[in-house]
Amino acid sequence: MLKLHDLQRDFSRFVCQETQQLPLDIKANGLSVEQRLSIYRNNTRLGLTSALRDTYPVVNCLVGEAFFDRLAADYIKCYPLQAASLLTYGGYFAELIARFEAAQGLPYLADIAELEWLWHEAYHAADAPPLPLSELAEIDPGRYAKLAFKLHPSARFMASEFPIEQIWASNQPEYQGQECIDLDAGGCRLLLYRPQWQVEIHCLAVAEYQFLTLLGSGQALNQAVETVLSDHPELNIPLLLQQWLRKGLLTDFYLV
Repeated sequence: MLKLHDLQRDFSRFVCQETQQLPLDIKANGLSVEQRLSIYRNNTRLGLTSALRDTYPVVNCLVGEAFFDRLAADYIKCYPLQAASLLTYGGYFAELIARFEAAQGLPYLADIAELEWLWHEAYHAADAPPLPLSELAEIDPGRYAKLAFKLHPSARFMASEFPIEQIWASNQPEYQGQECIDLDAGGCRLLLYRPQWQVEIHCLAVAEYQFLTLLGSGQALNQAVETVLSDHPELNIPLLLQQWLRKGLLTDFYLV
C-alpha cells in the first residue's frame, strides 16, 4: 500500500497531465479508475484555463477562445500549479507564448502577455501612502548625496519594441478610439502602478523611464541624476520629482 504522500504525488501528476500512469491503490466505484480521475483532470484543466483567461483577457481577445485554450493547455502541462492561490498562477505565460510556434504570426503577443501579468501584479500589490513633502524638507542638505527613494509597491516597468499600450487600450471594453494600430509606429516604455483603486499605465519618455527605473532599483538620487543627465542633459529633474511625488509614485526615502 502506498504512503499517503506518494498517493497524493501520483494523483497530482496524473491530474496535472505530467504522466498518463494511473496512481495505484485507487479503486473503481461505478466508474473505472481512469474515468474517475479524468473528472478531476478535466475540472482542474477547466479551472486553470479560466484563471488564465481572467488574467490575460487581452491575449484571449486577440487570439480567440479556441486558440487561447491551446495556449492554456500547453501552459498547464509545462507549468503545473505549485501554490494554493491562483493569484500566483500564470507568471510564465509570456515566456510560453514567445516559444509557441503557432503564435509567431503575432510578434507582439508575448509582450501583451507580459503587460497583462504586470497589471495583475500591480493590482494585487500592497498599498502605500504618498511620501509627505514635509518629511523631505527635514533632511539635512548635506546628506542629499545619500538620499534614495522607495517606489510604490505596485510599481512595474517594461519596455517593448511594439506599441503594446495602444494594443492593450484598444481591447478594453470602454475603448472608443481608432481601431487600426500601426505596428511600425515604434515601441514604448511603460510604468504601471496603482496609486489608489485602479492600475494606471503611463507611457514614459526615454529619459524619464531611465531615471525612474534607476530610482526603483535603489540607486542613490545623485547617482541616478548623474547617469541620466549624462545622456539627457535637457531633463528637468526637480520638475520630474515633484510630478511623481504628487502622483504618489514615491512613497518613502532612506539614506544609503
